Amino acid sequence: MRVIVLGGDGFCGWPTSLHLSEAGHDVVIVDNLSRRNIDNELEAQSLTPISPMSVRLQAWQEVSGQSIQFLRFDIAQEYERLLDLMTSYQPDVIIHFAEQRAAPYSMKSAYHKRYTVNNNLNATNNVLCAVVDSGLDVHIVHLGTMGVYGYGTAGMKIPEGYLDIQVVTDNGNVVSKQILHPADPGSIYHMTKTQDQLFFYYYNKNDKVRITDLHQGVVWGTNTRETSLDERLINRFDYDGDYGTVLNRFLMQAAVDHPLTVHGTG
Repeated sequence: MRVIVLGGDGFCGWPTSLHLSEAGHDVVIVDNLSRRNIDNELEAQSLTPISPMSVRLQAWQEVSGQSIQFLRFDIAQEYERLLDLMTSYQPDVIIHFAEQRAAPYSMKSAYHKRYTVNNNLNATNNVLCAVVDSGLDVHIVHLGTMGVYGYGTAGMKIPEGYLDIQVVTDNGNVVSKQILHPADPGSIYHMTKTQDQLFFYYYNKNDKVRITDLHQGVVWGTNTRETSLDERLINRFDYDGDYGTVLNRFLMQAAVDHPLTVHGTG
């Protein structure tokens, strides 16, 4: 298959790109390298050294014999470039990781809230518009988050995707409906993911775009089989207060004998 990985330089996008390339698929990475710039903003680097993109791609070609194409541009702002890529490359699948992914970062200031909303929502809508404009039958796979449902106890098993409900009308009749499970975002980042699923619902209903929206839990770990093949391919290990996931932070705090920073009820 021909696959475009949006956000392919990131924590999830990079190992996904290598895995798909190793499986024999033709892969194009699109990334604006914003995550690397945020490292500079926060003055907090990955614990594992991240090679420049050109070095990463050269290393992958050396160890696998496969090549991955890389295009640097911002899909949230450069719609025409995205559409041109769609029509010329004609992908079978688009994997969409191209969003600001840290809940703490999204809440730091008005700037960070606005940046997260503008980046994430424009990126998602542009991808969907480009699929429709191109006229191609492309399957979009999006990495969402279970955080769209909130992190409190629901008191029930949350159903996959849609919820079957019954509504009692004013005249006493009962009408059956299928709706998206109610959202309860806890941050601006999570709110953008709830908006994403409304975009997907609309474009699937209105334009028949094929979409898989994954609402996964915390992604943990550092390396995959492919990123372990060469030190130049190593993946990120973030442990700061904005991008460091709970497992990474706990590991680092335990290693230096620092009390674990448990928030809320843990």
